[in-house]
Amino acid sequence: MKVRRRPTLIFATVGLLSMGLALPVLGQQGPESLLPPGFGDPAPPPAKPTPQPSSTPSGASPATGSAPKSSTGASPAASTAKKSEDESGEEEETEIRYDVPPTARRSLKQVGVVSENSGGFPAAAYGGIDGSFLRNAANHIKGPLASRWGTIMTRRLLASRTDTPRGVNGADWVGDRGWLLLRMGDAVVARQLIQQVDSGNFTPRLLNAALPIYLANADLSGMCPVAEGGSQRTTNPQWKLALAVCASLSGEQGRATSLLNQAKGKKWGNSIDLLFVEKAVGAGTEGRRNVKIEWERVTNFSTLRHGLAQATGLEPPERLYAQLGHQVDGWRAQLPTVSNKAKVAVAPGAAALGVISNRAMVDIYSLAAEDSDTEDTIKAKTDLLQQAFVGGTDSARVSAMTSLWNGAANPRELHGLMVLTARTAATIAPGDGNDGEADRLIMSMLTSGFDEQAARWRSAVSEGSLGWALLAAGSPEWESTIDKDAVEDFQGNDDSENYHKTALLAAGLGGLGRASAETVNGLSESLEINLAKQSNWSRAIAAAAERGESGTVVLLAAAGLQGESWQHIPAHHLYHMVRALKQVGLDAEARMLVAEAVSFG
Repeated sequence: MKVRRRPTLIFATVGLLSMGLALPVLGQQGPESLLPPGFGDPAPPPAKPTPQPSSTPSGASPATGSAPKSSTGASPAASTAKKSEDESGEEEETEIRYDVPPTARRSLKQVGVVSENSGGFPAAAYGGIDGSFLRNAANHIKGPLASRWGTIMTRRLLASRTDTPRGVNGADWVGDRGWLLLRMGDAVVARQLIQQVDSGNFTPRLLNAALPIYLANADLSGMCPVAEGGSQRTTNPQWKLALAVCASLSGEQGRATSLLNQAKGKKWGNSIDLLFVEKAVGAGTEGRRNVKIEWERVTNFSTLRHGLAQATGLEPPERLYAQLGHQVDGWRAQLPTVSNKAKVAVAPGAAALGVISNRAMVDIYSLAAEDSDTEDTIKAKTDLLQQAFVGGTDSARVSAMTSLWNGAANPRELHGLMVLTARTAATIAPGDGNDGEADRLIMSMLTSGFDEQAARWRSAVSEGSLGWALLAAGSPEWESTIDKDAVEDFQGNDDSENYHKTALLAAGLGGLGRASAETVNGLSESLEINLAKQSNWSRAIAAAAERGESGTVVLLAAAGLQGESWQHIPAHHLYHMVRALKQVGLDAEARMLVAEAVSFG
């Protein structure tokens, strides 16, 4: 049965979704802001000036950590290299030509998508710190962060037009930043970032990061301008497979066939990978191949298979996506080729990651509501969302939100659904019988930074409740210093393992300066933890805060937020990062970080 058209009030952003999905292909627009208007004003003060780094691509430092391996010894702007065999099977010397005229070439001194005036970090956000330290920190962040707010501020930092740190090649640093964005789940901004570097300045490090970034976006044509360089200047055989796809997209089917046959002969991929490549070659200009992918034969999944499948109109099964980690929720939620059904499924995970906003989630659900093929289970969710926005009374709207939250299958989905309802939760006024849901309404608002709206509920929550704890941490202002008895009242309601939420609350309040040192010490003793515990990491983030380096502080905070969830983040990590964030002017982000920790710890 065809789904009836929803009221315009709720779904007025549907048109914006399709626009937002199309614009990133251009690689020019900045990333979607996940912050409400005015959140966190005033902007953080500039850090101390840093020496101007060299804009030349020479002298690149080697990649470190868990990033993709790059070849060594190659000149970053090599003008000649070996070309893959042409159609006759012979090798020949070929010159890699770049068509950017000197007047249009972009500097590597500063690279980014968003400026400080547009909401980004200041250019000197990293101060004068040595770039090898920053690269090491970035490359040792293994995957998605445990915190939505941690990802939001790190994503904003990595996308910002900042000075290239001293001692590193600008293109290498962009590769590190893009690769980290991809690991955190933001494939779109990762692509926008690497597209700020001219193809002639791509280094092996950036080339090795670029390939999975383009594949995560299912952007096969995007990778073609650098495919020749990637195939010749890196050891990654997937770049050679990309050459065949790019030849097909250019209408060179003879060359595409030759390269594909060469790939099979030299085993540049296993049989399944080559089947996906052949599928993509057949989809190119004047392609004549009709290749069927039998998913039951596919037991392992990869970014290559994801990208080639999505680019050729295939929807891989969920059992395969489960192998790639939670970051793929962010990739798929932003990908135009993904079905409405799949987007609704991954949107909560993407929101919990910190990759998509409340508005983007509403857009996704809106498109699903308009889809005549939408399943009943999804229709039920979109109906509840409609009721949450335009229900006749506040009580009816809160009831719809409650039904959405109660339907969450796990904490990650609950977190995402809290993001989905944040904007409508912010319009609910205290009273009218809704105070019983005060805790979760406040939690929902703070997932998306509606701190002033949440603060209106101060009189509706009792000391020691979850709502009280969230406001004690997340409100823009708090009238008094919080004492030990109040936190212990919260502990009496805390059912987390080893009172972890209470420990996170104590750490956060101490870091924010809303609890005295005496109170923090007393809570540390009663909870049998050491909130002031020192390590190389804590000393580094404190030193960066002392120097006023907001970018270094955020990057180190991200390093301290590695884990599956807040349950795996030590309380003393939160204490040190909140103190540092507050010191460099990121007070709003620090407050939201604490509120999130208490909500989901």
